[in-house]
Amino acid sequence: MHKDTVSYCGQLVRDYDPDRFLLSMFAPAERREALWALFAFNHEIAKTRESVTETQLGLIRLQWWRDAVGTIYEGADVPEHEVLKALASAIKAHELPRAEFDALIYAREFDLEDVRPSTLEGLLNYADYTATPLMKLAVQICGGDAAVEPVAPVAVNYALAGLLRAVPIHAAQRRCYLPEDLMNEHGAFLNQLYDNKPGAGLLRVVEEIAGAHVGGVKTDNRFLKVSQRLSHIYMKKIKGLGFDVFHPKMQVQPAFKALRLVVSNPFG
Repeated sequence: MHKDTVSYCGQLVRDYDPDRFLLSMFAPAERREALWALFAFNHEIAKTRESVTETQLGLIRLQWWRDAVGTIYEGADVPEHEVLKALASAIKAHELPRAEFDALIYAREFDLEDVRPSTLEGLLNYADYTATPLMKLAVQICGGDAAVEPVAPVAVNYALAGLLRAVPIHAAQRRCYLPEDLMNEHGAFLNQLYDNKPGAGLLRVVEEIAGAHVGGVKTDNRFLKVSQRLSHIYMKKIKGLGFDVFHPKMQVQPAFKALRLVVSNPFG
């Protein structure tokens, strides 16, 4: 697809959320614009923590999005914003429920608190809150029934893979989503993490988190299948690098990533 043929939201997703852009290629062509609008919205709220200098400013930004989404459902005038206009079309075309958008916005308020998950269960909850509503909406856009599909385990798997791959990025921002109890147990220290000098303890922490990745999720839903497969590809790479998420090869895309998704997809 030539760059000029991609919409504003499509280009935004391709630039800042390339994996979800890749996943959108497995959806019917007529559903992609709606997916791009959804993923562009997710990008806008997910970047709040790194876009503001004060917690209150972040809360104001998230409240703007909450109110803006509300105008769509209330039939009021939608603010002039390219992502919001596209999202309004997606919501109306696919009858997307407001509750999932409210849940996503609320989940991002946690980022502003700069509080680490205290346990692995806390991290899994964070992954669930920030990823499951989004994947439910994506499944509905693709014509699936999010109420009967195994959305949550696939979404959590996808989020865990992303969080582990992002550990160095978060560390450079002096942020950490690794469970506090596991870091204490394995002697992984924040100062080492933030100084880009992770010790052996961090490998054990990552290994335990990777162990929470659920395999064998059964679904015939096309979007869920490729999402699950992609998270598996990344987890396999993390394991292959000895759970060293700071390894230089972590920045290299898995070989034949797109092809491996096609091969794993019975519809493609």
